[in-house]
Amino acid sequence: MTSELIASHRENAIVVTGDEAIKQKAAELTKNAFLPSGLIPLGEIVEIGHNPTTGFFWTIRKKKLEYFNKKINKKSTFDTEVTAFIEERRMKKVTGVKSKELMLWVSITDIRIDDPASGKIIFTATAGITKTFLVSAFEDDNEVKVEVKKVAEPVKEVVEPVKEVVKPVKEEVEVKKVEEAAEKVVEVKN
Repeated sequence: MTSELIASHRENAIVVTGDEAIKQKAAELTKNAFLPSGLIPLGEIVEIGHNPTTGFFWTIRKKKLEYFNKKINKKSTFDTEVTAFIEERRMKKVTGVKSKELMLWVSITDIRIDDPASGKIIFTATAGITKTFLVSAFEDDNEVKVEVKKVAEPVKEVVEPVKEVVKPVKEEVEVKKVEEAAEKVVEVKN
């Protein structure tokens, strides 16, 4: 059934193959939808497609992927064909993704970020089960490092001059503390 769904959305779709092109397309899709890039594990994807008219996207893998997210301590599986409709801050009508809850595998049907300021992402399963996690648990580590680096440089430019101003003041305070301590020692001796 998934193959038929993909076939019905192929017309006017952008279909990408090749490791580097797939990586770029997956990053583009999640970035444009304001979703974390780690939502689409890239292992062994041979094709990724997106129909911008309908919002439908799919991935085709060589084989089923069993994936363990260390950040949330959860195991998921991604079938050879995964589909969803992607829109801003949401993937709906998801097929081919399951997560292990207790001892049961449940199908994930919806992934969304209701309030970006909260930093939370919500997963809904077919049985109506919802789980909320931090968005950061699904960000690609490279993506996070890039953001930190971008922020770190301007902060460094501000902090370095402040250190130069604080250093003499700190030394002066330390000297005064030593002088005060010496005066107290002298007072105690007298």
